[in-house]
Amino acid sequence: MLNAKTVLVPFVAWLAAATAHAQPTVDFIASTAAHESAARAYRSIWERDGTRIITALEARTCMRFPETSVGALVGDNVSDSGGPEHPMSLRASYDLDVKRATLVHELGHRHLWQLTQRLDEVDGHRTLYLILESVWADVWGDGFAAARVHGESSWQASYDYASAWAWARALTIDQRGVLWNRLLTLNAKPYCSTIYAAPTPPAERQAALTP
Repeated sequence: MLNAKTVLVPFVAWLAAATAHAQPTVDFIASTAAHESAARAYRSIWERDGTRIITALEARTCMRFPETSVGALVGDNVSDSGGPEHPMSLRASYDLDVKRATLVHELGHRHLWQLTQRLDEVDGHRTLYLILESVWADVWGDGFAAARVHGESSWQASYDYASAWAWARALTIDQRGVLWNRLLTLNAKPYCSTIYAAPTPPAERQAALTP
């Protein structure tokens, strides 16, 4: 059985190697002049953490990010991932941590569009939640990730985010890995070992990303 120790070295190696991969650009566009401050906040997040976000997404999924540029409209609309020909929507009023988490959430959806075949009874959010908590933790730490899982679980919407997160968190790392690799097989993609790793400790993550 795979465990965190088994895949820690390959995962850190992926983090180091992925820094050489071309970083996609994200164009944060304020929907009105009143939203320019929020657009600047999103730009600052991307400038500071964009490389680590994409690196973590790619490492946790064993897939390259499929887009070279992404548009993101910042305004009052509910955040969503947009479409292949449409920009993301990012809500301006979120506090900084929710902006961070939401940016990764919506980029995560876009990243997973390349998985055109999906597991039965595992919808888009449950699929994303197989890897999202680990991505958050890789970039900003376990405490941040746990807080954002709690935050998303409290959302009141037509979609039941609480149930989706409860489902994902009830799975062990091994169970998540089995589901993820089944999903990759459905899409004719290579086996993924890093899905089984616990989030990388901050010191090791920083060492992997330091030239």
